[in-house]
Amino acid sequence: AGLSPNVIAMIEHWGRDLHAEDGQVTLTVQNESQIPEINRMLVEQGVKVFAITPVRKSLEEIFIETVGEDGGL
Repeated sequence: AGLSPNVIAMIEHWGRDLHAEDGQVTLTVQNESQIPEINRMLVEQGVKVFAITPVRKSLEEIFIETVGEDGGL
């Protein structure tokens, strides 16, 4: 069935780059300490949460985002 528009709006409040597809939601948050609060909100809204997996960017990914593919040349 997917997430209701109301739940999606609530999730968007917590972060950016929200993607919801095939029962999986990804969201970029400012601080991992927000994750338990997001989980609590989802459960309170009747969403069945089976797993939450934090994913961190590698130093290389952060560097490329900061200076670009060509290293700033």
